[in-house]
Amino acid sequence: MAPFLVGTVSVVIMFLANTLITYSQQLFKKEIEPEAVAQLILFSIPTALNLTLPIAVTIAAGLAVSRLTRENELTAMRAAGISLKRAFAPILLMGLVVSVFSFWWTESVRPEAEARAKDTLRKIFAVEEAFTARSNIVIKLDDGRYHLSIGSAQKGPGGKVLIKNILVFSKPARGKDQIVQAATAEYDGRLLILEQARIWEFDGDRFAEFKVKGQYIISPRISLETFFGQPLPGEQTIQELREKVSELKSMGILHRAREYEVEYHNRFSIPFACLVFALFAPIFAVRFSRGGAFIGVLLSIVIVFLYYNMWLFSAEVLANRLGWLSPVVGSWLPNVLFLFVGLVALWRSE
Repeated sequence: MAPFLVGTVSVVIMFLANTLITYSQQLFKKEIEPEAVAQLILFSIPTALNLTLPIAVTIAAGLAVSRLTRENELTAMRAAGISLKRAFAPILLMGLVVSVFSFWWTESVRPEAEARAKDTLRKIFAVEEAFTARSNIVIKLDDGRYHLSIGSAQKGPGGKVLIKNILVFSKPARGKDQIVQAATAEYDGRLLILEQARIWEFDGDRFAEFKVKGQYIISPRISLETFFGQPLPGEQTIQELREKVSELKSMGILHRAREYEVEYHNRFSIPFACLVFALFAPIFAVRFSRGGAFIGVLLSIVIVFLYYNMWLFSAEVLANRLGWLSPVVGSWLPNVLFLFVGLVALWRSE
C-alpha cells in the first residue's frame, strides 16, 4: 500500500507539474490570480489520476515482489508447495480493485472535471473576441418542429448568447409553414428572443401573410455546447460517447466517429491495464529482483514506458489518426500483448 500511495501521489504531481510548465509562459505573462491557477490544477487531477493508477500498481507490485524475493520469503512459500499463482493472488486482487475504482473514477468524476478544466483555461487565456462560435450553425429543435440557421453566436453578459443573422423554419400547424428572420437575437438559457423579426407564413403552397413583430419568442432548451461546439471526447460519459459515435456514423463523418470510438474503448482498456500490470510486474520482478533493492522501481518505469508508448502508437496513431487499426484493436492491443507475455512468463516460472 505504501508504494502504491507514494507512486500515485508522485506521478500525479509530475503530471500536474507538466501541465503548469505547458502553460507557464501565458500564466506569468497575464499575471493570473492564484485562485484560477489552483482551479486549473484541481480540475486536472482526475485526468492525471486516470493515467497514474496503472503506473502506481506497477510500482507497488514490482517493489513488493522484489522484497519478497530478496528476503527469500517467496522461496519459502514455494518450498512449502505454494504456487506463484497463489502467492500473487493478493496482488491480482488489488489490481482488480484498482481497475474497478479507475473505471468508476473515469466515468463518474473525470468527464465533468475535464470540462471544467477546459472552461477554466478558456476563461484564463481567452479574450471576448475568442468566444465567437462556428459560423453557419444549423440546429434542429422539438423533433424537427423548428430548424434554426445561425450566422454567428457570441457569449454575452450574464451567460447569454448573442446571435446575429438567424432564420427559423417552423410548422405551427398541419399544412402551414413559417419562416422568421431577424438580424439579432439572444438566448438566456430559457427563451430565444428574436428582435424586429420578419415573419412569412405559408398555407400549403400559397403565401398567406407577412408581418413584423418587435419580438418573436421561442422557449426551447438548448445547451451552450450547441452554439459553441460539442464537448470533447474526454468530457463525455460512456453513454454519451456511444450515442455520439452512432450519430456521427449515421451522418457519414467517419473520421470524427473514430476519435470518439477510440476514447470509448480507452475508458475500458486503461482501467483494465491495472489488472494486467498486477500480473505482469510481479513475474518479471521475480526474475530480476536479485539485481538490487530498487530493481522493482526500475522495472516498473521500463514496463510503463513500453506500455504507454505502445498504447499511444496503436490507439492514438494507428487507430485514431491513420485509421489503420479499428478502435477496439488499437485501444486493447497493448493490454492483450502484455497479458499474453505475462501469462507465458507465469507458466514458464511455474
